[in-house]
Amino acid sequence: MQQNEIHKFTVTGINNEGEGLVRIGEENFVVFIPDSLPGEIVECRIVTKKKNYAIAKVIKRENESKVRRTPKCNDFYRCGGCQLQHISYDYQLEIKKQTVYDSLTRIAGISEPIVMECEKSPNEWNYRNKASLPVQSFKDDSFKIGFYKTRSHNIVPFSNCPVLLDKLEIKAKNVIKVLRENGYTGVFPFKNNRLQIKHIVIRVTKFSNKSLCAIIGNRELTKDELNMLSNIARKDLNFFDSIIYNTNTSDGNFIWGDKDTQILGDKSIFEKLDTFEFEFEASSFFQINSEQTINLYKEAQKAALSDNPVKILELYSGVGSLTAFLAERGAIVTAVESWEPAAKYSNKNAFNNKQINIKNITGKAEEIILDLKNEKFDVVVLDPPRTGCDMEVINFINIIGPQKIVYVSCNPATLARDIKRLGENYKLEYAKPFDMFPQTCHVETVVLMSRVAPTK
Repeated sequence: MQQNEIHKFTVTGINNEGEGLVRIGEENFVVFIPDSLPGEIVECRIVTKKKNYAIAKVIKRENESKVRRTPKCNDFYRCGGCQLQHISYDYQLEIKKQTVYDSLTRIAGISEPIVMECEKSPNEWNYRNKASLPVQSFKDDSFKIGFYKTRSHNIVPFSNCPVLLDKLEIKAKNVIKVLRENGYTGVFPFKNNRLQIKHIVIRVTKFSNKSLCAIIGNRELTKDELNMLSNIARKDLNFFDSIIYNTNTSDGNFIWGDKDTQILGDKSIFEKLDTFEFEFEASSFFQINSEQTINLYKEAQKAALSDNPVKILELYSGVGSLTAFLAERGAIVTAVESWEPAAKYSNKNAFNNKQINIKNITGKAEEIILDLKNEKFDVVVLDPPRTGCDMEVINFINIIGPQKIVYVSCNPATLARDIKRLGENYKLEYAKPFDMFPQTCHVETVVLMSRVAPTK
């Protein structure tokens, strides 16, 4: 098999990104075929050939899988935001359950793990409460804004997005129009001293009907630029409750800089989840599917509180949203978060929710645990970023020996890796996937583990 060769394949499998695949020969050489589904017979061209795999492009499809459907978004085949819109929703849920199962068997080495059905989202469409839109500048469009194409930093211009909350989509279109009409430009391919908008981040709340817009620029505003933006905000962008300007002088891919300038309203907004209310800023982590978040947190709460624990340690606690659910029945919760813009709201949210049994600590989990190594916790709850837990955190858990671990993960691979690291002292009771991100390959999982070895 060589690059540019034409082949005909019957697709036999699918990966977690919605790409069809074929395994060839005894060595299971894999050909990945985007926009193909199991059971389809496709004629395709080999576009990439590596030692252990190849990538092919469909030229002609002789039949269509029964799970194939027409994507709702006109930009689906260009935009990298969604990967599964061409697949029926029920089959998306099957893929996500299988992704979790495969990670636990292949990476964690667990034989026949208990993986429950993937919890479907209350809404398959119009669920997302946050949009992060990069902005670039070109000769033909000085304010090119949208989402990145798959595996690139080339922008697909924003027209509409069926996974966004309707009110978010409307606000996004309006702010783009206003900024473009007022002569703002995106990031140039070359450096200069002109004010350049790098990102627009928009957040709306599902239940409390609040909205926030963050405009991220390449340098601080001059006095005149600040006055101009403030005037525009009061006149044409007052459909937002809050607008901030964030200065990010870095050349990296991280969206946020260190300095916020308030343009309109307050820096924060509020959202209500179940009986709790939470305040957070533009850069704070807050789950993007508010309705499904309640289901996820209640599952984590049930797993953590089933044996009436007295003391709970929560690492990677954000603004304290899951913390509130863990503290609801009186357990003392020590919550640790490193990102200052999120952590500073933890105490506020505990106070506003009248939960005096929460102790918030700001700092990196792998550093804070050094001061906690002599404390006894009945349950440890983990909700780390996609990279999973630092090895020092895993070692700490093995040393203090809580009876249960509840792990909330957005990445099945790092989840399985960390479970394997804990496997000598803990066994997996079950994994429960949640579809927090319909139409995408991402899946959130709640895992319960129980101690099988005596505390050292």
